[in-house]
Amino acid sequence: MKKIILIVVVLFVIIAGGIVFYLRSFLPTYEGKFSAPGLKSIVTIERNRFAVPTITASNMEDLFFAWGYVNAQDRLFQMEFTRRVAQGRISEFAGEGALIKDIFLRAVGFYRRALDYAAHMEPEFRLLYQRFTEGVNYYLETKGPNLYMKVLGMKKEKWDIADVVAIGVMLNWGLTYNLKHELLYQRIIKKIGKERATKLLNLLPADEPTIVDDRIASISNEESLAKTVAVLDWLMGCRSASNSWAIGPSKTTHGGTILCSDMQVHQSKMPNDFYLLRLRAGEFEATGAQVAGLPFIASGYNRHIAWGLTNQGADLVDLFMEKINWENKTYRYRGEDFPLESRDEVFTVKGKNPVKKKFYYAGGKPILNEVFSDLGFDVSLDWAGFDAIDIQGFLRINRARTWEDFEQAARSIRVAPQNCAYADDSGNIAYRVIGSLPLRHRGTGNLIQDGEKVRRNWNGNIPDDEYPSLKNPARSFIVTANNKNMRTYPYEMNGTYSPSYRYENIARMIRDKKGLDIEYMKKVQTDTFTVLADKIRQIIKKYVKTDGSDPQMQKALDLLTKWDGDIQKDAAAPSIYNTFYVRFAFLTLADELGDDLAVEYIGERYISMDRFFEMVDHESEFFDNVLTPETETISDIATLAFKETLSLLERYTGSNDPESWKWGKLHIIKFDHVLGKSALFRYLVNNGPFPFEGDGETNNRARFNEVVPPFVTDLASAPRIIVKFEPKPKAYMMLITGENEFFMSKHNADMTRAWLRKEYFCMEEEPYVYSLVMEPAKQVTK
Repeated sequence: MKKIILIVVVLFVIIAGGIVFYLRSFLPTYEGKFSAPGLKSIVTIERNRFAVPTITASNMEDLFFAWGYVNAQDRLFQMEFTRRVAQGRISEFAGEGALIKDIFLRAVGFYRRALDYAAHMEPEFRLLYQRFTEGVNYYLETKGPNLYMKVLGMKKEKWDIADVVAIGVMLNWGLTYNLKHELLYQRIIKKIGKERATKLLNLLPADEPTIVDDRIASISNEESLAKTVAVLDWLMGCRSASNSWAIGPSKTTHGGTILCSDMQVHQSKMPNDFYLLRLRAGEFEATGAQVAGLPFIASGYNRHIAWGLTNQGADLVDLFMEKINWENKTYRYRGEDFPLESRDEVFTVKGKNPVKKKFYYAGGKPILNEVFSDLGFDVSLDWAGFDAIDIQGFLRINRARTWEDFEQAARSIRVAPQNCAYADDSGNIAYRVIGSLPLRHRGTGNLIQDGEKVRRNWNGNIPDDEYPSLKNPARSFIVTANNKNMRTYPYEMNGTYSPSYRYENIARMIRDKKGLDIEYMKKVQTDTFTVLADKIRQIIKKYVKTDGSDPQMQKALDLLTKWDGDIQKDAAAPSIYNTFYVRFAFLTLADELGDDLAVEYIGERYISMDRFFEMVDHESEFFDNVLTPETETISDIATLAFKETLSLLERYTGSNDPESWKWGKLHIIKFDHVLGKSALFRYLVNNGPFPFEGDGETNNRARFNEVVPPFVTDLASAPRIIVKFEPKPKAYMMLITGENEFFMSKHNADMTRAWLRKEYFCMEEEPYVYSLVMEPAKQVTK
């Protein structure tokens, strides 16, 4: 018997050891020396304790080859997944359920845009992108598909320039999030009518031709349309955000400038989209955060300048109701019939026969009837990205030396517009919008428009010389936080903008202070105070009715009164504060919008928050519950919301003591991998959950969308970057997840713990712990 047990144990150890050995074979090699084809000279790849690489080459071509190789080492699956998304090939590995996503992707034609752009790149940048893909391909050739690719059945396919550009095209689309808003607007109008919807939405001028009157009733199945929107999910545009600010020399201890940037993306990804690195080749040096697989530094610095981006929020997508004669394959515009264009596509679907589809286009705009069939009419989509896209300018920014260089580089960028904060070693700070700012004919484009009357609602872009900009303001600081930055501007800049609370708090912490240093900038960047606290407290004080007889209610009110507005995870008042807000808004709107639509509207805080507070200020008729015979007041609803808050928190925490309702028990942050939905991989590839501080309106961003706990963070700062010039740059940074995507790597989630502790590392002071040398392959002569 003992012998049998021993044999079983030995077999188990051998099998387990074999599995571990197999899994470890997918780990990248960070140390050693090897030769690579096409190199002109030696390249070194040195990494610090977080595996953040410094790539040093003698020329740009070798640098980009090594860059591609390094990205593939750490993020190959992420890159492969993104390019297959852009190509509309999700159903190849995800099955028939993903076909609707592929239909949308192919119809809009993201990869076709990438192919067209790649074919027209300037020779210099085309060569560099080509070398980047050669580096990716060399890793694929020598290491093969990684484990995640094998699990999904992704075969090894060579990368070319269009594949790299496709990542940029998808990023450009992801920064365009008003498609979902446009459909939300239409559903709300159908539900409550245009007149009442004006209280909730930023609607168009009355004279703009839209379909909002009688024809909006043709939305055949609102519930099914909502499900379609949910299935498309992130393909509807990712709600991205960021904070960035620049401090002038007169306000700093060292007498130079400081640039702070924290780009916020839909963060429940493992790994996140960003990758930290430093690049050196001769006179060229750039450091910061790139989107994995896209070879330029999006936010970062070089020897002379630093820059940080926040999404500008412009409306870049319009939907049109078309009048199509399907028998003749024509569409109607201003009384004339025009032929539809068409193209055929074949989809490979896992476990199914190939699926053939024919796509139609009205004046270049894709017809999306199959995707949005529940609208009940022919619908097309227009996107500013159908015009020229140009990402080459980011590399020009990466090597700019002065504000003038930066401005010149910015003029050539054609992507979803970004607010860019700037600082340099000459003591300048500045702000400029970069990207494409479409010039609208009329209105805001928030509603589906009548394609019989309107073909396009854009006429090129606002002239470059008239883009919003600012240099060296008298107050010696500049802040941007997705808020609307221009009070007066000669052009209509419609879009979806953040409530100003983050902006106000950052400005509050900087405005009257001098002697600012890096440690204080870290405090500002990770601060969890909300200026919204006083507004909510005043609402509770004014409208929540209590006679003092309920000790639990009184204790909760006392906690709010004494609370300083800091949303710490070990404090109870933030739980009461946040739960009250979402319950108050929900109880106000759910009777008319229905539960699901109310939750969706409240979750879109860039649309709903300011509007809701306007309703409070005017004690809107929406506070009456139309489902009851009584006429409720704002006080009735606020009181009910507060009582519901106490009940929900007691039930969720299992305690009737308000002091035990710690925010970290309700509010979490977690990181889910694409493969993490599978029970087999869930505990291997996902990370978290972790108790988390802050909320959607704090500098340390931690937005959530739920109206009942738990509250799951869906937007947070991915890379935190702080750069000071003295006059040489010194940078402090941290990433929300690790550099490497593989769960077996110790650099898969090592930065997450430090990020949660609000720690940073100094790029210039961190010693290297890994060194990998790439040598030119020896030429074989005959």
